[in-house]
Amino acid sequence: MKVIFTEAAIDKLTPVLQHGSMLRLVFDTEGCGCSVNGVPTLWIVAEPSSGDTAIEAEPFQMSIHTKDEIYFEELMKIDYQPEKNPIY
Repeated sequence: MKVIFTEAAIDKLTPVLQHGSMLRLVFDTEGCGCSVNGVPTLWIVAEPSSGDTAIEAEPFQMSIHTKDEIYFEELMKIDYQPEKNPIY
């Protein structure tokens, strides 16, 4: 799996990902009804969780729980559009 970040996403995430933190790609099904209804989510974590797999990504370190890989494409792009969804 490979993730590409746009310049806008890099600019927005860089100040947030400090002090050795990393991104974890999650298919969050909490409150969604069943396991195939979920929301792709990025979590900021200190380290990979047990059962995680590394994701090829630059310039950030990323992981994903192995069981969630089925919900994502092999090549993905992460973008940031402030008018659509601001990061808090």
